[in-house]
Amino acid sequence: MLCQKCQEREANVQITKMVNGKTQKLYLCEYCAHHTQEMSFVINPNIVPDFLQALFGFATPTQNQGQSQAQTSTQEKVCPQCGMKFSQITQAGKLGCSVCYQTFSDQLEPLLRRIHGGGQHAGKIPARRGKELREKVEITKLKEKLQQLVQKEDFEGAVLIRDEIKRLEQAKGGEE
Repeated sequence: MLCQKCQEREANVQITKMVNGKTQKLYLCEYCAHHTQEMSFVINPNIVPDFLQALFGFATPTQNQGQSQAQTSTQEKVCPQCGMKFSQITQAGKLGCSVCYQTFSDQLEPLLRRIHGGGQHAGKIPARRGKELREKVEITKLKEKLQQLVQKEDFEGAVLIRDEIKRLEQAKGGEE
């Protein structure tokens, strides 16, 4: 398809806009798309780290101007493997290596809890080979539910959950 503006080059950009509740599509070449008013925005490459800093609750470098560079560098931990400082991680929005997780765990844990809602990873379980893991997770959830029922003094419900846990544990033991 040719560009709808210049009718010379191949259209490889689609602009969709809503005008009075109606959708309008415009197919343009890269040159026309770059020079059209519909595409007159610029993506700031620093926006992602700034967004992450705001999300994590860190002060941006302009907010830290009161502290001297020497003060922050002497107080900061450094990753023994990659040499990154925590301030560099917050500016970049990513960790330097796997050792950074252990080095900065005390600073990262509250952030990860705030973002993910918990401190433990709960990923997907494989459909084909995850039967044993699914059973283990189900038993763990049932034990937590059992504790909650005992605290609420709902002993009738607790007996049912206890029996279900025993049934699952016996079935698990019989397969091995």
